[in-house]
Amino acid sequence: MKNKLLASFRSRPSVGELLLGLAFLFCASAGAQTELLKNGTFSDPFPVSDPTAGWQLVFWEGRGGPADFAIAGPSNEASSPGGGRGAHFRASHPGPAWAYFKQVATNLTQGASYTLTIQKMRVLDANHLAQLSIYMAAVSGSTSNFVSGTETNIPYSLSITCSATRQIEVQLQYNKKTIPTDDTPDDFKSIETGAHYDEVSLKLTP
Repeated sequence: MKNKLLASFRSRPSVGELLLGLAFLFCASAGAQTELLKNGTFSDPFPVSDPTAGWQLVFWEGRGGPADFAIAGPSNEASSPGGGRGAHFRASHPGPAWAYFKQVATNLTQGASYTLTIQKMRVLDANHLAQLSIYMAAVSGSTSNFVSGTETNIPYSLSITCSATRQIEVQLQYNKKTIPTDDTPDDFKSIETGAHYDEVSLKLTP
């Protein structure tokens, strides 16, 4: 009996071993929640030229350019209720305009699932939802997924599996068709067709 008790006692981990094990578990948990996007709150200056360093502004060839936008960048108006700044698109005319902000997260794990979330993605006027499409997209290799925003200010999320490229491209899209002519002045319609984005996050799915 004495030998059995000694064997049982000696098999128990020491306090140091327990603390070390807890430290490993904590690090693994923290690593799983590491933020993979830069400037997800849009508090730092953007657009930038390198999409792996922050948010790059891209115009669709033949469907948009700098002259088509009164705003294509940061604004206080586009921020979430907590304040600060957000990403803001607003066309300068009622005709077609298409652009997006993109960022590329690199050195990811092939085959792993990642969750992309955004706390604010909304159209400013529901009357023009037929002419205006805004959405958040994730692209990895030949795989893509997206979620559309509306006039409702609610969080959105999606999941995507990382391809062999070990990269995920995040896009905040703005695509406006021609606004029909009515009794509303063109400049006012352009303001109404603005879109706001804020608090974007990409993390390894727990």
